[in-house]
Amino acid sequence: MLAVATVLSAGLTISPGMASAAPSDRQPHAAAPASAPEQVLDAEALRTALDKLTAAGAPAALAEVRVGDRVWSGAGGVRDVRTRQPARPGDRYRVASITKAMTATVILQLADEGRLTLDDPVARHLPGLLPYSEPITLRQLLNHTSGIPDYFDRLYPTGSDAELEKNRHRHVTPRELVRSVTGKPLEGRGSFRYSNTNYVLLGLVAEQVTGHPFGRELTRRVFRPAGMKDTSYPMVSPLLGGPHVRGYRQAGNGRLVDTTVYTPSVWGAAAGVVSTSHDVNRFFRALSNGTLLSPARLRDMRTLNDAGYGLGVMGGGDLCPATPGDRVWGNMGNGFGYRSQSWSSPDGRRQVTFGWTVTVPGVVGPAGVEKAVQEFLTVALGATCGAQQGR
Repeated sequence: MLAVATVLSAGLTISPGMASAAPSDRQPHAAAPASAPEQVLDAEALRTALDKLTAAGAPAALAEVRVGDRVWSGAGGVRDVRTRQPARPGDRYRVASITKAMTATVILQLADEGRLTLDDPVARHLPGLLPYSEPITLRQLLNHTSGIPDYFDRLYPTGSDAELEKNRHRHVTPRELVRSVTGKPLEGRGSFRYSNTNYVLLGLVAEQVTGHPFGRELTRRVFRPAGMKDTSYPMVSPLLGGPHVRGYRQAGNGRLVDTTVYTPSVWGAAAGVVSTSHDVNRFFRALSNGTLLSPARLRDMRTLNDAGYGLGVMGGGDLCPATPGDRVWGNMGNGFGYRSQSWSSPDGRRQVTFGWTVTVPGVVGPAGVEKAVQEFLTVALGATCGAQQGR
């Protein structure tokens, strides 16, 4: 889903954009030590900032902050508001639109292999699916300039609790999602208009080109090479496997509605990945170090349009005041009951990934939680700057 937010912290501006193994044995707020992290990454400041998220109303908050081999990981709150079982740093959650960076990676790999080009018309790979007379390219899908309407506006036109429940167990195929909006005209083609339909189409293109299910290609091309052992792409089961935090949507009366069990088919290649803060950091690090993309394709990915959106990623302002031009890169996720952000330096050395478990219908989230999110981001990115300057 689309997470519309402008985050201001430590001089950083992030432009608007959307959005399995054993559990960690570490206790909540435990630091993963390597070369005295408390002296480099201020564990107390990070823990205090993360606690503000749960104090403001997020049932759980999970984070990993990394500089080179130095890592701080923490969790606050509870996995489940009924059982009150403490959240753990390695718990899984739906990362929502952070998925788009992974989907874009698959498409860019196929471009590197010469199996498609970014300027291919969609009709070359999916003939007859789109009814538009004007050709729409894969690049336009990737950077949200296609003008194709967002199917989420069709499934959830008002964002009400009733619509949420109506679609909770509804299974839809990717082609059904696309066809649900292609009867409408294009909207602002050539300018940035965020649409999850773009990335559902990209998943279909990857399947057509490779002859394999998209989840298989994600696993083979992204999860395994990046070492993402606690990451999955469910397409049928509405359940989250393994240790995980439950997601909650705050209803109009303030009551928390458990949204954990939800059909993954409405997310698909646009927002369907389940992961951990640690694994998401591994993914963005693997993008930067050449594990997943060639330098040329990484440059393509980081070429921004006027809205600050590249190919599956967003770019913000300077990461540290002392290193002008050192942009932060990443994405945000906004799903039902789950929110997340992940930002990395261009070389992948400094990283912040965190998720929390409350959303509000029709808006980004509870105001107090949103304020705490910005405060945590400020502290976390400031910690990576201090570590960078002091190494």
